[in-house]
Amino acid sequence: MVVDEAVAATLRGQSQTQVAAFVAGCAERMAQVFTGLCGADPARNGDSDVVVQLLENLWDPEIPADSFRASVESLEGFLELEPSDEEIIDVAGIYSFYSVLAMRYAALYRSSGDVEDALKCAHSCLTAMGQLDQNLSGATLFAQEAEYQQRTASTPPLDALRSDLLLQLRQGDRIISRERLLAIQSRFLH
Repeated sequence: MVVDEAVAATLRGQSQTQVAAFVAGCAERMAQVFTGLCGADPARNGDSDVVVQLLENLWDPEIPADSFRASVESLEGFLELEPSDEEIIDVAGIYSFYSVLAMRYAALYRSSGDVEDALKCAHSCLTAMGQLDQNLSGATLFAQEAEYQQRTASTPPLDALRSDLLLQLRQGDRIISRERLLAIQSRFLH
């Protein structure tokens, strides 16, 4: 699932701060999928802590790039990103993989400032939602993700955003993330 050309063009022309808000939103919309699918496993508590801290950092444009390099390394140590000859076939594994992948690309963007990493983050989210649409009758999660990406990419420059508006964006992303988790749990994980 390819990122909308207009979104990609917009991101390529935006400031790092604006693109940082974009990747923070993408990661936020996938985060509860990860924590909800893996958080019940006591062995994954440390991973959940990494995700929660990463989300806080992603929403703060003042956090330096070095902090995100450590997050990338931590995420690359997650089970979901370990090399394997086996296909991921269980639902929890598939969607936690996409969640970690999106968060990794968000952290990579913040560590490097390379817009291509932001586009890979967006692509990961779209692919996950497109696949989920195929498995849920009548679902429109791909379209919803594409709409959120368009909306976030076209928000006013971050410097002009009031902190309450930024909090509203994040709250909306949290609601979407929770809805995605509930959709997966109710359909696949009775």
